[in-house]
Amino acid sequence: MSSTPPGPNYSWQPQPGNFTSAPPYGRPPKKSRAGLIIVLIVLLIVVAVGAIGVLAYRLVADHQDSKSGPAPSTSVAPPPATRSTRTVPSKPAPTTPAKPTSAPTTTATSPVTTAADLGRRFVAQLNANSSKGAAAYACKGSEQLIPLLMRSLLGPPTKLTAGAPLGQAPSFVIPLSGTSKGATVSGTLLIQKLGPDPMCVQVFTITTRTTSG
Repeated sequence: MSSTPPGPNYSWQPQPGNFTSAPPYGRPPKKSRAGLIIVLIVLLIVVAVGAIGVLAYRLVADHQDSKSGPAPSTSVAPPPATRSTRTVPSKPAPTTPAKPTSAPTTTATSPVTTAADLGRRFVAQLNANSSKGAAAYACKGSEQLIPLLMRSLLGPPTKLTAGAPLGQAPSFVIPLSGTSKGATVSGTLLIQKLGPDPMCVQVFTITTRTTSG
């Protein structure tokens, strides 16, 4: 009974220096920066809403305390006795009509086109301590909030600078830096563009920087 000799072994054996990397199949796709920006915007909105709630509560409490204080007592003095002497009326001095003065405009005549343009205009009103001018750029529902934040967070002299906008429509975040009340401050400005409505300011925050000595 004859036996068949074994055939050649054709199995592949790795040789030194012949290792090749596997094709990049199954690797996860690179993450887009859009998700990170959206998360940053959401966090800033949450922080801004929390700070606004605390400020509004403090202002309402202070206002109620001021109303609950006792009213000052006033005494009415009797009118002085008048003499029954006849006086000759004097001729009134001629008056010159006052020249009419034009009130300064608080909003720009040209429309806002970009978030950076709106940020610069809004910061200019903050630096001028013009709550009426700043409220003109506020979104619907924030017209009363913007002056309230200005009274609580800012004070002359104020010199702020707006940075480059971050994000994309409908929300943009602009960093703020500068000085206010003689201290170095930083903050954020939230701008929205919803549908056909014009671009507007939703809210802003300001915090004082502490320097370690």
